[in-house]
Formats: sequence, structure tokens, C-alpha cells
Amino acid sequence: MRLALGPALVLLLVAAELAGSAPRPVLIKMREFAFDPKDVVVKAGEVIFAVKNEGAIEHNFIVEDGARKNMAQIAVLDAGKTEELKVTLRGGTYGIVCTLPGHKDAGMIGTLRVQP
Repeated sequence: MRLALGPALVLLLVAAELAGSAPRPVLIKMREFAFDPKDVVVKAGEVIFAVKNEGAIEHNFIVEDGARKNMAQIAVLDAGKTEELKVTLRGGTYGIVCTLPGHKDAGMIGTLRVQP
């Protein structure tokens, strides 16, 4: 009987380990005209953002590298909606920004620090 439980237990432990290795979503809330949090720190690799628009108007969410190149985006997120965005990032400093007209100028920017 012990031999039958051994392989099943090993499979269960392996499945639990694999499930625990998935990155947890980083919650970013958007409002007029700010990100919360404004400064985010994550580890390098796959990052999942859970972006929630708590504002009254639509916004977008863009991750930019140091040269302002678009690394990943949610093009438009309507008020009250939440969407996930996956991106693989190397260590360094990135920007998060809403590029809808006037939003960036109103202060809808943030910093993303990715630790190696």
C-alpha cells in the first residue's frame, strides 16, 4: 500500500511546487489621473499586471523601456473594468504611462523597477 501512495504523493508535491512558481499579479489601480501604486518593484522575468480602472473615464496602461519603447500595453480600459497584462522584463527601470490625450501631462505616469 505504501508504494501506491508514494508516487501519488510525489505527483501532488510536484504539482503544488509548480503552482507556487507562477508569478502573482501585481495590482495597479488607475484613476483620474494617477496610478496606484505610482512606483512598483518586481523581479525580472514574467510579470503579470492586474490593471483596474477605478476612474470615471477610460485609460490605457503602457510599459515603456528607458528609450520610451512600448514593451506591453492595454490599449484602452473602460471605467470599472480590470484586465491582466503579461510581459517578460529584464532588470532595469521602466516607465508606466497612460498615453490617452492629456493624461500623461496631468501626471498619469509611474516608475517600474525590475530587480535582476
